[in-house]
Amino acid sequence: MPERIIIIGADAPALNGVLKYIDSRPAEAVVLYPEENPLPEFSCSALEQYLGRGIDFPERLRALSADTKNRRVLVRDIVSGSESTLEYDKLVFATAAAPSDLDVPGEHLTDISRIATDEDARRLRPTDGKTVVIGSGHNLLLTVSALMQHGRDQIEIISGPCPQGFDPLSGSLMDMVAHHMTEKGVAIHEGHELQRIERDKDGLRVVTDRATINADRIINAQFSRPLSAIAADAGLEIAQTGAVIVNESLHTSISDIFACGSCAAFKNVNCKTPIPGTAIRSTELRQATVLAAALAGAEPVFAAPACAYSVKLGDLTAAGAGLTVDAARRCGFTAMSSTVIQFDRAHFMPDAALMTLELVFDGPTRRVLGIQGISTMGDALSGRISAVSAMLTKKPYIEDVANLEVAYSPPFASAMDVLNTAANVADNMLAGINNGIDAREFRRLWDERENGDHFFLDCRELGNAQPFLERHPLHWNHIPQGELARRLDEVPEDSKIVLVCNTGTRSYEAQVTLRHAGFEDVINVDGGMSALRQSGVKL
Repeated sequence: MPERIIIIGADAPALNGVLKYIDSRPAEAVVLYPEENPLPEFSCSALEQYLGRGIDFPERLRALSADTKNRRVLVRDIVSGSESTLEYDKLVFATAAAPSDLDVPGEHLTDISRIATDEDARRLRPTDGKTVVIGSGHNLLLTVSALMQHGRDQIEIISGPCPQGFDPLSGSLMDMVAHHMTEKGVAIHEGHELQRIERDKDGLRVVTDRATINADRIINAQFSRPLSAIAADAGLEIAQTGAVIVNESLHTSISDIFACGSCAAFKNVNCKTPIPGTAIRSTELRQATVLAAALAGAEPVFAAPACAYSVKLGDLTAAGAGLTVDAARRCGFTAMSSTVIQFDRAHFMPDAALMTLELVFDGPTRRVLGIQGISTMGDALSGRISAVSAMLTKKPYIEDVANLEVAYSPPFASAMDVLNTAANVADNMLAGINNGIDAREFRRLWDERENGDHFFLDCRELGNAQPFLERHPLHWNHIPQGELARRLDEVPEDSKIVLVCNTGTRSYEAQVTLRHAGFEDVINVDGGMSALRQSGVKL
């Protein structure tokens, strides 16, 4: 008699994994939706790949609970109301995830869409009205990406924190992305506390503690919450995020029970906090392959994920892998980062474009923890992110990235690639010869310029510096980097020196010159004026 596999939920990785398994051996697979099913109805084309191939979807049955000791699932017939049990040989949890509730009056109005997956975002249709997106993390970026590609919606964002601790972007890179979206017409409302959602004959309204925003459409793109109530009640080990904890072979804490997809939590090479499946959707096909092998009794290894992602936001691509500085610090690391802005290929190539990369590392151990970046050349950026992502599970060090060999050719890379430069800057930081600040810190210092504690020194040629000298004659100073060594008497010894150039290269060289001359309180702006412009710093 063929064994029976019961799948609770219908998340695609589990269905595909079970399908791979039963294609190679006799087995019966039954898909049961949990009583509260958040998954959208399958389209006819999607069902075709499962129906008739040993996977059964009993439409009237809903899973209520799992008795793991006696290997059976309690179900209810939604038409008759009667309850019964189904026995299983193996049980797979595939209950997916759903956007967290907004927890305000009006959150369940029928005009509010919910985004939990890439597919949800792709299904969004353009409108010619105003769309208000309420959310955070990956779901927010996916939603805004889809809307910006349509190019018709007037987009407003009410953003909030991502409590899972797996923010795709943070710090100065997030500032740059936010500034880019603002320049493209997206209104961002940060720090607003959502109070209620209303609808009357004039349409929808989002009410916060600071504003009332009219809307033609509202999208809930909050961080995704794993749907694991049945698994938790069955005694499976559950992560703090609510996801079902699995090992490298997708086994849960109870024998012959598996989980994968958005409801699962995976091993994290960087810290003890498991990685939620919602942060690694790009690995779902690999999860399906591992699940098929695990169901067959093998012990396959699902490599610890690096959380690599890329998302297109209009003509800008943001991508990353591993931990941000904020996430690394929450994991207990003494996290630092080096930010560089450099051409993605030889500077003389006609299509060369500036790429911004931030390399995250642990100061005491020099271990590389993550990378993030932005560029208008998304393929070039994704290539760099993928290169480091492939290394992260091996716990690389700064020198590994500094010596990373790229396939050099002027149309594709510089002789000293931007990745190598980011690692070299990190090395210089730890050696104490490069003391940099990001755009956020520069903005703070510039806003305090009237107190006279800082000496802002532009290291570029006069043509670049002249407009700023004219606008800020009392606070903006200029000495080209090449002339600095013979003009040291123009630099005050009793002030903190803030150096700036176009991308950070000449200001670093100026910092070295000043340090050799005995100036100790010297900092330079990571990424220079390019970083300040991308972050929206007004000068």
